[in-house]
Amino acid sequence: MKSEIQKPEKTEALATRLRRPRADDVDSKHLWQIAAARDLILLIFIAATLWLLYGLREIFMPLLIALVLAHVFNPVVTFLEEQWRWPRPLTAALLLAIFVFSFAGLLSWLGPLLLGQVTDLARRLPEYLRTLAAAYDIHPGNLLNQLERSLRQLQLDPQQILGQVFQTTGQAVGIVTTVFSTTSYLLLSAALILVYFFFFSWSFNRALQSMSKYLPENRKERIVEILSRMDKAIGQFFRGRLIIAIIMGVFLSIGWYFTAVPYWFFLGMLTGLLNIVPYLSVVSWPIVILLKYADTLTSGAAQTANFLSIALWPSAVYIGVQLLEGWLLTPWIQSGQTNLNAATVLVVVIIGGALGGIMGLLFAIPIAACIKIFLDEVILPRMRRWAAEH
Repeated sequence: MKSEIQKPEKTEALATRLRRPRADDVDSKHLWQIAAARDLILLIFIAATLWLLYGLREIFMPLLIALVLAHVFNPVVTFLEEQWRWPRPLTAALLLAIFVFSFAGLLSWLGPLLLGQVTDLARRLPEYLRTLAAAYDIHPGNLLNQLERSLRQLQLDPQQILGQVFQTTGQAVGIVTTVFSTTSYLLLSAALILVYFFFFSWSFNRALQSMSKYLPENRKERIVEILSRMDKAIGQFFRGRLIIAIIMGVFLSIGWYFTAVPYWFFLGMLTGLLNIVPYLSVVSWPIVILLKYADTLTSGAAQTANFLSIALWPSAVYIGVQLLEGWLLTPWIQSGQTNLNAATVLVVVIIGGALGGIMGLLFAIPIAACIKIFLDEVILPRMRRWAAEH
């Protein structure tokens, strides 16, 4: 009887010793079996990968652009595959054909107008600056003569400026432009983007399913949910900003045409393209007014011109299109999927531009949106639980 009475106590003590972690258990574990070490290794790997991509950003630019385009058009490819049983390679090839023929048609239609306006602006820019300098008694010295010689050389050799740009953006791109010339590099990049887009679109969903196999089973559903939110935010941003940029470029071009802004098509489409990055298009607003004022002075119509025709009406067009974007286009097309307020967007854009240039401007907001989702779903709940327990 005595042994039977003491048996539960012995059983409980044995269970306590089994639950207690032993030093030799920790010592026998591999490094990747320790949660803290595994998380640290993962963070180091991600940081090293980002650093490598940043260092070779010019080389990976066609790959990254193609991946973004494949992500943007993946809902269309998936819909046709599921609803109409279209093979994914067929849909990807069809999208490529539509894009190539549409771009060629648009270029043959509006290309001469755009090229004419850009060429005329380059030809008359020194005259505009000289007229403004004379009107306000500014002595630029030899600056205008140097600018005029540079623009004249550019008209004789239009690839020179592009070659200089690509040679100074990175050593790798400089080698490519030196060997193959700027035109060859651009054509090669465009061809690579098309090829990468085809293969990415073909295997986009299959690649995602393959990656899901490496997720832990007990957390797979939660991880997929978080990644789905990030995927939705990224896709919504790029699709929305691209559509908004095109619409704004068209409206700005039409409005500036009727308000007699010189180079209205070039300035309108450029401003719309800049609007892919929020708040960046504001830099073209004073340029438009300054060019209209300089054109008015140069043409000798300054006596008949007034404040309304030079500044107010072009500004009214710009502000009106911005209000259309803020109150109608963005809520309707993007629906605020990034969940970032205006101040955060402005700070993120500035940081992205300082760190990554043009690519930093483009990807700053999607990356910030993903970081916010990760903080809201993973980090902040743990911090709240820790604060409640202590």
